[in-house]
Amino acid sequence: MSRFQTTAILFLITIIGAGGALDGFLRWIVLGILLFFYLFLLILGVSVLKLNFFVQSFCRGEAATKGIVLSFDDGPDPSATPALLQVLRRHQIKAAFFPIGTNVKQYPDIIKQIDQEGHVLGNHTFRHVWWTNFLVSRALDGELEMAQEAIVDACGKIPAYFRPPMGLTNPHLRGSLKKHGLSVVGWDVRPFDTGTDAERVAKKVLKKIRPGSIILLHDKGRTPSELVRLIEGLVTEIKARGYGFCGLEELTGKRAYQTREEARARERPAENPGWRPYAEGKQTRNPLYLLAQKLASTGYARRAIKEPVTLDAFRTRPSARFLWGVSFVLLSYVLGWPMVALFSIMAAYFRNPALLMIGPACYGVSHLVFLFGMYLAGRDCIKYVDILSRWGLRRLLEKVLNLESGKTLKE
Repeated sequence: MSRFQTTAILFLITIIGAGGALDGFLRWIVLGILLFFYLFLLILGVSVLKLNFFVQSFCRGEAATKGIVLSFDDGPDPSATPALLQVLRRHQIKAAFFPIGTNVKQYPDIIKQIDQEGHVLGNHTFRHVWWTNFLVSRALDGELEMAQEAIVDACGKIPAYFRPPMGLTNPHLRGSLKKHGLSVVGWDVRPFDTGTDAERVAKKVLKKIRPGSIILLHDKGRTPSELVRLIEGLVTEIKARGYGFCGLEELTGKRAYQTREEARARERPAENPGWRPYAEGKQTRNPLYLLAQKLASTGYARRAIKEPVTLDAFRTRPSARFLWGVSFVLLSYVLGWPMVALFSIMAAYFRNPALLMIGPACYGVSHLVFLFGMYLAGRDCIKYVDILSRWGLRRLLEKVLNLESGKTLKE
């Protein structure tokens, strides 16, 4: 489950709890604050790749290594890229290139040269337009697929690395990347070199580099002589500071390209038990059966069938964090209306109006205690709900679908 999904569920639970516990104007203030905070997190998740909010990304290598990776986006440029390759060849540096698909189609010979000289090629979408991150499902799949095909046509290799345009991500990207066998590669040094003076770019890079850094530059937007001067000076200074250069595969520990067999395996859809009766010519008008078929076609049901779970997690002692979280949630209900009623009765009994103020104060504190408890127990709550849901869903599908086919579900 991604951080986006976990955050969305936790916020939904918190909003339901706060909405049910609060009344009047205070309810809308708290809900407004929660909504603002959630939107703020979404904006950060979309724009800051290293947060891994929607997808997991690799932005920097282990600190133990002194190797640094040079990466270049948005090429190839018919004049600047060949000049850049000469510099890299002279310094024996293997860089990573994330070209735009339309440019790959236009200059396949340069892409082939990049590959033949030992550099890595990755997917950077086909068009790289500002609204790419607003694409969903088929449109997003098309961008990735066309870029993959362009690189395959140029050099015969299927990329396994992907760099999102402008580093922006969205909730739909995770599924599309999995479909195409792509892993996200980011950066930790981004000097915004396009249109910036070479000396200024070099200063920014040298100020930010650390062991295992991935530097994001561009092999377009400059004249060949300017690009050569920038890279020559940068490489020389980086080496003078005791750093070396390494390939992206060495830094990530993952292969840069997929095999044909891996790509073909993803193209074959996994057998779905909900489709088997139709394939065998057996149909039914049983509403429960039809509903089970619909459920079996969802991604969550497929995972429940492919990766069965047991209820063993409920036999083990929950984590201390979860127990404390549940305890705080229960305590919040004790500190709420019961305290208001108790101190109202005490104020009447002792004829002391000051006691009436303690009840509302406890009521306000109870909401803070509730939110803190949800924060502590939230992740484990989601885990237990997920286990129970997958276990129950699998049993339901096995029972209902096998009434007609008489077969067990295949793992």
